[in-house]
Amino acid sequence: MIAQITSGEFFSGYSPEQIFLTSDLHLFHTNIIKYCNRPFEYTAEGCAQMNEFILKKFDALPEDCLIWNFGDVFLNLRLENERIMHDIMRMKKNRKMCLILGNHDFRARKKPFPNYIEYFKYLGFDEVYNGPLQFENFIFSHEPIFIEKESGLINIHGHTHEKMVTEDYFLSEYNKSFPHKKVNPEQYKNICMDANDFQILKWEGIMSKHRKNTYSS
Repeated sequence: MIAQITSGEFFSGYSPEQIFLTSDLHLFHTNIIKYCNRPFEYTAEGCAQMNEFILKKFDALPEDCLIWNFGDVFLNLRLENERIMHDIMRMKKNRKMCLILGNHDFRARKKPFPNYIEYFKYLGFDEVYNGPLQFENFIFSHEPIFIEKESGLINIHGHTHEKMVTEDYFLSEYNKSFPHKKVNPEQYKNICMDANDFQILKWEGIMSKHRKNTYSS
């Protein structure tokens, strides 16, 4: 089920040029180096270098901005919360951060917190959402969701890492949740770090590009 959010909830008092989007950092996750061919050694030291490389991307953001993260923040079940919180707070500083939970986020050790929303707020996120959100003609989700070609909707998503949604994406035998129909790849925007040369994307650029494409098609 897709929850509607208002402009006030999305912008949170920030202007479009102050909003940034990213997904699938996979901090502390050594195996992601192998799975996604990230340019680091497949070792604990390489994973530490990957973390620092990603954190420096956040260091370079404006001090006063809003960051939307579309899930899979970290994956390492052996780490203490204080170590995880240290890096999340480095990303945050005095900024505001919102999170849409990803599939790997549900593998974190949330105890003693009653749910993952409260757990990730404890780690430093200001707002945490479980599931897709819709703002105007944009649908924000961790995993891509099926949208009809005629809908005029745009799905901004994570999850697929370096892979883009193709027209046959939902025809896969692994698709158990959506219609097995072709889609228009132009209606999907992958904001994963692996798909964007580890860049954290500006909302202003995404908004202008996809609104133009939607209304001109």
